[in-house]
Amino acid sequence: MAYYNEDQLYRYFNRSIHHDSIKKIDALRKEIDYLYAKEMKKIRDDLLMKKKLELNKGLRELQIDYQDRINQIGVGYDEKLIKSRTKMANTVFNHVFERLVDFIETKAYETYITEKIKALDEYVGDKKTVIMISPYDHKIESIIKKALKQDVKIDVDPSIKIGGFIVIIPSHQIELDVTIDTKLDEQKEWFYKHSKLFIRT
Repeated sequence: MAYYNEDQLYRYFNRSIHHDSIKKIDALRKEIDYLYAKEMKKIRDDLLMKKKLELNKGLRELQIDYQDRINQIGVGYDEKLIKSRTKMANTVFNHVFERLVDFIETKAYETYITEKIKALDEYVGDKKTVIMISPYDHKIESIIKKALKQDVKIDVDPSIKIGGFIVIIPSHQIELDVTIDTKLDEQKEWFYKHSKLFIRT
């Protein structure tokens, strides 16, 4: 096809760029959906949470909120899209944090902690042991005392914001982190590493 003036060339390139942008945006939407679903499954399985419907509902609401912005991104969309995806990921993990805070008030959490403590019972033995807990987790001290045969010192660690515990055996220089906070941080790190949220220069 021949072009005879600048207006025709402009319209041709504008259509071509717009078409390419739509294809790339669709592919990125699918990637966001895939990474979110995969990440949420790991967290649910590990913490015995049955929050799938609520989290999916939250994701759908987030996708609706961001859909208009994503649709408007044209030439030079990369930077804007990555900022939107980063904000979306932060929103998702803030939502997960809130759900985990709710989770520590459930029976499922009591079961989870009891199993983790019983698994340590033989390992701890008669060693002098300190167990650090969150100042916000009001149930865990009684769960530990009930599940663990040995007497241990229980102390508060303000850095634990959600739940779980840290086991310290000073004589053997052993520290075991069984906090939900650390598990969430590990999943965040994996997500950011594999979701291509940042432009590499």
